Amino acid sequence: MVMKKYSNRIQSLLEFITLLVVVAVANILANVYYQRVDLTSEQRYTLSETSKKLSKGLKEKLYFRLYLDGEMSARFKNLRNEIRDMAYECRELSGRKIEIEIIDPFEGKLTSEISGILEDFQSRGVLHQRDIDDEGSNSTVIKNIIPGAEMSYAGKTVAINFYEHDVAMDADNNIKRAIDNVEYEIANGLRQCILEKSKNITVADGSGEMIDNRVADFAQELSKYYNVSALNLNVADPQSAEPFVEKLKSAPNPEAMGSLLVESLQKRLNNSDLLLVIKPAKDYTPAELYLMDQFALKGGKVIWMIDPVHAEIDSFERNSQIIAMDNQLENISASLFHYGVKLESTLLMDANCNAIPIPVGGRPEMIDFYYFPVFMSSTSPHIINRNVGPIWGQFPATLSAKSKTSLNVTPLLSSSPYTKTIQAPATVDLETAYMQSRDDRYRSTLRGGSRLSAVLLEGKFESPFIYQKHYDGVPFIPNGNSKMIVIADGDIMRNGISGRGGIYPTGFDRFTKTTFANKKFLLNCIDYLIDDNGLIEIRAKEKTLRLLDTEKTRIERSYWQWFNIIAPLLSMLIFGVANHIYRKRKYQTN
Repeated sequence: MVMKKYSNRIQSLLEFITLLVVVAVANILANVYYQRVDLTSEQRYTLSETSKKLSKGLKEKLYFRLYLDGEMSARFKNLRNEIRDMAYECRELSGRKIEIEIIDPFEGKLTSEISGILEDFQSRGVLHQRDIDDEGSNSTVIKNIIPGAEMSYAGKTVAINFYEHDVAMDADNNIKRAIDNVEYEIANGLRQCILEKSKNITVADGSGEMIDNRVADFAQELSKYYNVSALNLNVADPQSAEPFVEKLKSAPNPEAMGSLLVESLQKRLNNSDLLLVIKPAKDYTPAELYLMDQFALKGGKVIWMIDPVHAEIDSFERNSQIIAMDNQLENISASLFHYGVKLESTLLMDANCNAIPIPVGGRPEMIDFYYFPVFMSSTSPHIINRNVGPIWGQFPATLSAKSKTSLNVTPLLSSSPYTKTIQAPATVDLETAYMQSRDDRYRSTLRGGSRLSAVLLEGKFESPFIYQKHYDGVPFIPNGNSKMIVIADGDIMRNGISGRGGIYPTGFDRFTKTTFANKKFLLNCIDYLIDDNGLIEIRAKEKTLRLLDTEKTRIERSYWQWFNIIAPLLSMLIFGVANHIYRKRKYQTN
């Protein structure tokens, strides 16, 4: 009897030890191998093939430092957890070549040190945000957080920002968009780390295009992914011939020299994958448009950023009113019309707009400036606009697309329904703009309906030069398949410049302190046209963020706090009693 009693105790002890060993081994394996099972209907936890390919492409150690840690609201904890889990998945796919470190940069720091820390991160391209925690209590807590990271690989460091605040969206939707973009931002960081630049982008030059420091920020961003160079296509400009001087000397006569120059420019242009046309100040000659046309019909992609109407916000620094004039771009307009887009010499006014400061009574006052519409990317379901925020236009025009069976036309930038268009020439007066922004009766006249300012064209294009002059040495192509994007706003790529010459980010408004999604939209346009990594496909993934009812959690806060304390204890007590009764009955002796 005694031996049986001791045998039962030994068996119980062995069962307990076995359970501890199983739990310990499971924890060790969980720390070594990270794996998630995706049971969601939208497959939100399943990495795309692009992310897998980029993760597996690492040849050496990559250090991933996430700075979103410490005390923060539940919203940002959700974002942090999503970033952390996604990074761990990439680590496993990379063969554990990714070292992950999660840091609270403010831990143990004095309040006086915070400003310096934020400036340091800002200089490295990692942006801070304000976290407003108003959930579950009667008080509101505001903290600075850094929802960003840095990747260090092969001697280079890449900054990643996971959160951009959109004032037009509430806190939950801002977080939802950030969570939707986590995989894209990580994959984009990996691309910058391992990418070998293989695609070439040519920027048109020679006709007063905006290719100076007004687009310096975007040029710097673009150079991270592509080889970017300018090419003077204006054959009437002596500078366009400078790279080909030796070759042109062999021409027997001036006419042959012209054809030889066009041939040389065409060969140089054909080495590119994309042509950017950024706000030409004067009309293109037939020769320039011929070069662009033949480039496109051979399969080259083109983005046109055209201002049909000349109006500059800088002009208000000297005058309180400006005259918006037609830019007289007849040749450009004719070519685009032949391709399927009609540029309209109008200024678009939209009640959904950005604000500008104007002097009132000796001090600046912010007013809604209808000539600076804010395009909501959500109005277009195309992948270019997926999970992209509002886009800021500056004196944009409007356009319309012709119906062609050979072309697929997709709207990209559409205004709100509360619009009005003004035909150029037109007077834009700050005093009038101030009165209009304060006059509800005028605002009620903005009922022109939604208007287009950007479209994507895909399909078969026909050359407008079929019945015009062709150049010797350049084989003429009458039609071909390609893609084009036409934007009736030359300033969409423009960045601000500080009084000391500093460059603001593309889409950043220094007056409202708002960063619009211009840069992300344009990068998406370019990636869609020529990127073969499939990175933009990640944006197509829709994720459902299952959020708590914040009002209910605030009201029932105490109840759920006590429930979370008592329920586990009560469960353990019930399990202990039940286990004791079970074991007593199992091992009791007759």
